[in-house]
Amino acid sequence: MRRKKKNNYKFADKKHSKLGKASVGLAVLSFLSAIAMIVLSIQDKGNSSVYMGSAGVLALILTAASFLLGLSSLRGEDYKLFSVLGSVCSGIMLAGWVAVYVLGFYS
Repeated sequence: MRRKKKNNYKFADKKHSKLGKASVGLAVLSFLSAIAMIVLSIQDKGNSSVYMGSAGVLALILTAASFLLGLSSLRGEDYKLFSVLGSVCSGIMLAGWVAVYVLGFYS
């Protein structure tokens, strides 16, 4: 039988931010959609349909929303782990999506 620790104190009533968790979830969803679009584009040998382009635009919007959620959750008094993680991951994904679209316009 395990003994309960006597010095298990928690002085703050802080929790992880719900918006930060949502930001991380949306960033992971955006990353998975990017991987799926890359795989489907390779299978189509670069000749993807309009549906693939519209899915890419939706993924860009999803990433931007995730980035804004992460930034807005940084203002709270809660723990910042998921907020920072969601903001950084979403920022990297947003830069990647913007780079894909900018390169698409110039090629």
